Amino acid sequence: MVLYIYKHKGGKYTMRVAIATDSAEKIKGIKSAFSRFFKIEEDKIEFFHKKVDSGVSEQPFNEETYEGAFNRVNTLIEKTEKADFYISCEAGIEEFFGKYFNVQVICIFDFQKQRYLWSKSSGWQIPSEDIEIIKNVDLDDYLRKKGITCAEDLLGTDYSRAESIAQATEFALASQKLL
Repeated sequence: MVLYIYKHKGGKYTMRVAIATDSAEKIKGIKSAFSRFFKIEEDKIEFFHKKVDSGVSEQPFNEETYEGAFNRVNTLIEKTEKADFYISCEAGIEEFFGKYFNVQVICIFDFQKQRYLWSKSSGWQIPSEDIEIIKNVDLDDYLRKKGITCAEDLLGTDYSRAESIAQATEFALASQKLL
């Protein structure tokens, strides 16, 4: 992969990555993933972010989650400066076999190769009997009422939303080897 070199006051950036969020956890996970995947120190990558609308409901389900991630990336491309990669992360709920899972869907646009790269995080199950409650409020409100304020409350201190997003981002980047 040929990457552009961008100059900045303190030296050079190896690449530029535009992120479609203001969420600190999502940004942290994405930064970590790009640094690990490309084996580049984080300070050699210029990350910039802008919150953009997903164009889908506040609590997306199934395909709507992917549509939201896709919409955010395309809006980011239209509304920001040039980057090597444009990335979004859309949280949503997927249904399979009558079971529901919370997942993070990653959509990356590789500007140089003009293609989209996709992945998603592993997901944790939501009780089927509670889905109607979530549809009427949202997942965050539902979780707070259950006493859960972050991923660590479910899985312990070794796991975070940022790490889940980092892993899914790396899988999306790795998929370019197959395309």
